[in-house]
Amino acid sequence: MNKGIIGFVIVLLVLVSGIYYGYYYFTTGVVNVYAQDPPTTQGDKIYLTISSIMIHKVNASNDSWITISNKTITILLTSNMTFLASSRIPSGEYNEIFLEISTAQVQLGNINISAKIPSGVFKIHIINGMDLKGGSSQSLLISFPHITYTNGQIIISPSITAEVIS
Repeated sequence: MNKGIIGFVIVLLVLVSGIYYGYYYFTTGVVNVYAQDPPTTQGDKIYLTISSIMIHKVNASNDSWITISNKTITILLTSNMTFLASSRIPSGEYNEIFLEISTAQVQLGNINISAKIPSGVFKIHIINGMDLKGGSSQSLLISFPHITYTNGQIIISPSITAEVIS
């Protein structure tokens, strides 16, 4: 009798676990975020310290921003794709990605200069949006523009775009 109850409990646990995993897997997907900077003719190096990455879900009942990463990372923008973060998020349509920048440095020759980021964040439009299906994965590539020199300041323009890549 005890063996029958134990067997039933084990089957029930396996069934419930399978249903939970299936629900979780088919209602979420993975997003991978990369950054790339077109090559500059001046050879300037741009270092960004990113403290938060979030993504905006369209048509959410509460207009939600979903955190992809709160891990602080420093990257050198290059013409190669640089991995920023990956996360499993709810399936759905997304239209913007948000990078909170704590510092930005531009290396001009042997000199490091702090760059200005208007408002300290990049709110980046995803060209044609991203439709993340349950159980799938998508990769976003954020393309940064060149830096500008205005009135003695180095400014990294917030005119940045992202697009889904295969």
